[in-house]
Amino acid sequence: MSWSETLLDASYRGIPLNVVDENLQAQRALSEHGSPYRNGDSVDDLGRGARRFPMRVVLFGVNYEIELQNLLKALDTSGDGELIHPIYGSVTVVAASWEVGHSAERPDSAQVSIQFVESLPDQPFFAREIAFVDVGLVAADDGPTWQDGIFDLFGRIDSLVSDIQTWIGGGWVGLLEQTLGLPGIGLRLQQLRSQILGVVTAVDEMANSTSSAFDPLADLARTPTEIRGAIQTSTPSDSASLLSRSGVPAAMPGASSLPADASRAAATLLASARQGVDPDESLLPSSMPSDPVAENAFGLVVLVITELALAHAQAVAVIIEAEAETPTLSPDDLESLANLARSLAQASILLHRRLYDVETARPIIEGLRNTSALLQARARRVILMAPPLVERTVQTPASLRLLAHRWYGDHTRAAELLRLNPGLQTPYSIEAGEVLRAYVE
Repeated sequence: MSWSETLLDASYRGIPLNVVDENLQAQRALSEHGSPYRNGDSVDDLGRGARRFPMRVVLFGVNYEIELQNLLKALDTSGDGELIHPIYGSVTVVAASWEVGHSAERPDSAQVSIQFVESLPDQPFFAREIAFVDVGLVAADDGPTWQDGIFDLFGRIDSLVSDIQTWIGGGWVGLLEQTLGLPGIGLRLQQLRSQILGVVTAVDEMANSTSSAFDPLADLARTPTEIRGAIQTSTPSDSASLLSRSGVPAAMPGASSLPADASRAAATLLASARQGVDPDESLLPSSMPSDPVAENAFGLVVLVITELALAHAQAVAVIIEAEAETPTLSPDDLESLANLARSLAQASILLHRRLYDVETARPIIEGLRNTSALLQARARRVILMAPPLVERTVQTPASLRLLAHRWYGDHTRAAELLRLNPGLQTPYSIEAGEVLRAYVE
């Protein structure tokens, strides 16, 4: 992929920047120690200093003065802010210096030379080739940037979910049609029917509903619809329930009607998702079983876990977007929600990667990967919208409301402090020496 195709829309504190040129500067601190009568020095590397980002920005057009006012206001704002660098992506910086130039030869325009200085140590840098480049590139001719995907989060995720559900539903129907066409399958039809109905009934119980009876072998297409509807209904929409993982079952629904290896694989994946971690791949099968009944069981496992991943991705997207408007969660909570969606997607990706051929699995894996990347990118941007978090020590006994007044001059921010310190047992009586998480400003 060429440089021109991955260039990002630059901005600082949300103000667009038309960057003419830029360069990256960095320097390591070195301590040099020489010895008498010996050639050369011993050099100790004391670490890299802050990166610096000099860039030249142009403003032009009949409204350039308004744009210049907005930019200067952003530059005059104290503290650090988010710079979307056209090459390196999101960086937390301080505007160290700037110079505005006008020329009689270029009316209705100005050039602004700015030097930004990186303000946070050890923050991720230039990671977008992993996290961002492929986001939104579902079709080769779409051509959106990763920012377009974030700004249109709901539409992009809904579109991806719809595509994945079509692919996975059609794949399961094809699996059953192929299975039913095998010679000697007659004796196993009842086993297949019991497995499918057992899973559908158990998923319905998660949603506290009962679907009308149907014969899954006579109406193949209805099974994905039944499972999808029940999972959508049982997936919570509030952050507290999502954080408690109440929508993720501890075991595969209808596990008693499935072979032990399918139930065990599903339980492993669901347990990892509840913890927000990647599953142990060694516990998963390396390929789809050849036995038709076992193949049907793993097909149902794939169907249920993928629908859980998609339903939770949509629910988490709504929560994250709401947080951008009115913060109610701590950064840890936002990270936990993004990890939940990512872990479920990773579980489905592993199943598709191991059980199906590349051509069958690729579109679903790409859709799940892009969905997770969109959510993680948006969650990160929402977290970075807030000032940096620090740990502050309570100097004298106080309540949270008094601390909010002391630290910020605004007692109403006590609710914010409580949100950042959910483990605080007595917010009305905090002892001296207690260390609390708080925003720097």
